[in-house]
Amino acid sequence: MLGPREGGTRVRERARQVLLAVTALIFLGIAAGSLVAPHRMARDLGYTLDNVDALNEFRAIYVGLWLAKAAFFVVAARRAADLPLLGDLGGMLLLGQTVGRLSSLILDGLPARPMIWTVLLVEAAGGIVVLLLRPRALAPARMKG
Repeated sequence: MLGPREGGTRVRERARQVLLAVTALIFLGIAAGSLVAPHRMARDLGYTLDNVDALNEFRAIYVGLWLAKAAFFVVAARRAADLPLLGDLGGMLLLGQTVGRLSSLILDGLPARPMIWTVLLVEAAGGIVVLLLRPRALAPARMKG
């Protein structure tokens, strides 16, 4: 039977694993949408893709990098219990996006599109929760000697 500490740790690990997996699905969805409908995805973010160079740059980030992030979050979710550092790095990736958005608020002003605010809040909350759900280390088992 699990003690309260072990049971709580497993709940935290499972919650973190689910959050990491959901994050992977979100990045996968963004990548898929950006692959098949780049103009719509860009328009929803407030910019246009008016030449091949712009499309190339957009797909490099929103398809290529987001697919890599999705793969990373899948691995982090699968290894949540035995390699929590991956989840920590995932949380830092999400918070890095938040830092970029906050720096834009300071340097460029307030975004006009409500979706940008939603994305900022979701990225910040996701990054913070992933880090807060980091499994606490259990005391090592005593060696019999």
